[in-house]
Amino acid sequence: MKLVLAKHVVPGGTQAPLCPGAVLISEGRIVDLGPPRGLRQKYPQTDVMDLGDAILLPGFVNAHQHGRGLSQIQLGYPDDQLEPWIARRRGRGVPDAYLLTRLAAQSMLANGVTATLHANYSYGSGDYEAELRGVLRAYDEAGLRATVCVGFADRGGLIYPPADETAFRETLSLGAQALLAKAKPAYLPLDATLNLMDRLLAEYANHPTISLAYGPAGPQWVSDRAWREIASHAAGTGAGIHFHLLESPAQRQAADALYPEGVLTRLEHLGLFETSVSAAHFVQARPADIAAALRLGLVIVANPGANMRLHNGVPALADWREAGLPIALGTDNCGLDDNEDYLSELRLGGLLARGTGASTAGASSRFALAMGTRNGAKAIFQPDCGLIDRGCRADLIALDPSKARGVYLDPDCDLLDLVIARCTGDDTLMTMVEGEVRYQRGDPAGKTSGDAARMATAVRLAGPDAPSKASEIATALHTHINEAGY
Repeated sequence: MKLVLAKHVVPGGTQAPLCPGAVLISEGRIVDLGPPRGLRQKYPQTDVMDLGDAILLPGFVNAHQHGRGLSQIQLGYPDDQLEPWIARRRGRGVPDAYLLTRLAAQSMLANGVTATLHANYSYGSGDYEAELRGVLRAYDEAGLRATVCVGFADRGGLIYPPADETAFRETLSLGAQALLAKAKPAYLPLDATLNLMDRLLAEYANHPTISLAYGPAGPQWVSDRAWREIASHAAGTGAGIHFHLLESPAQRQAADALYPEGVLTRLEHLGLFETSVSAAHFVQARPADIAAALRLGLVIVANPGANMRLHNGVPALADWREAGLPIALGTDNCGLDDNEDYLSELRLGGLLARGTGASTAGASSRFALAMGTRNGAKAIFQPDCGLIDRGCRADLIALDPSKARGVYLDPDCDLLDLVIARCTGDDTLMTMVEGEVRYQRGDPAGKTSGDAARMATAVRLAGPDAPSKASEIATALHTHINEAGY
């Protein structure tokens, strides 16, 4: 057993902070919490970790990201509308999925993230299973708790249905058509995807920090038949489902054409909500979509920085909050600050969720903390995370803003207001997952996310392939989007 002491313990939920506080941990779980003196007397033979003046909180949950340890800015292509931006990635070589994910995992740990959902993603190597196993290995070695999605898509890889992709391709130069023609399949066929999920569920059944979920890319990328099969398989195995939903204006228009009864109503009829489900983005949702999400118990993962950077608009978090939707938060590896500083992204989400009305003291900060912890735990299908409470996973972070940046704290300042309004990832003193310290300030892994050789290798492997042809495709997509009136 281990007794963790801190000047301040913020359990989350409805529990008041403990000042000072102590948390008792055994076998990866929280056994007890309370004043240090009482717990020391109750458990006299326990090892003690004294964090001094730190603020101890439940670890943050990055509920939607893709394991991209280097941003698109670092790789040389700029922010753009989502669909042309995706096309520009076609001009990059195939990187090492393990290495980039390991870089992302280490950076998240250094920024106080203890758990994440790795959304569907493929680098188009032609061997999706090998990519996915590299991702799983990266999270396992880093020690970050991860729900890893088995991705799938079977349509809309270039332009969304019901638009004619063949006609679009014919508008491109022969060089651009050749670039598209040599592209390897991003994902496995449907039957092979279901089979892979069965094998992975068996392999990771007893893993302490890795779990599996389905990651069908999104409605415009997945056929009705595939949705039905994935939903049935997920319900039978108990696996959760996470997907992109109404992220861009183009996706909104495609959904209107494909699902006149409403996209969530169609997915409900296909059996999707017979298991736990969460969806990312939702930027282009209308009141009817919000009402359907609320009725179906859908957890929404906001990605405000990425949504604004990729021209998709500002997520209506205040409207979602007022409606009562459970909201989590993700960085999408495209945060406002172009890094994995989760606290900065959480601050942005919290401000957007405030709206214009008055609120009781501390309500905004408590809502923001819930987005980043217990709602995130629901979104990644890990309900026993996100709180400091008896029986919960011992996923904890310690923040110490005074040592990192000399922060003055007035005695009347609310601790949680300080965390949400001012703290950043640089204030992370310690990150613990399943009772094990996975990051400590001064650790060589630290904010650099690995040594220089690893970083250089990642850049080289993700280097340019055919950027000029990819830019041509992106330009054609801009024209297509403008002509379609998106």
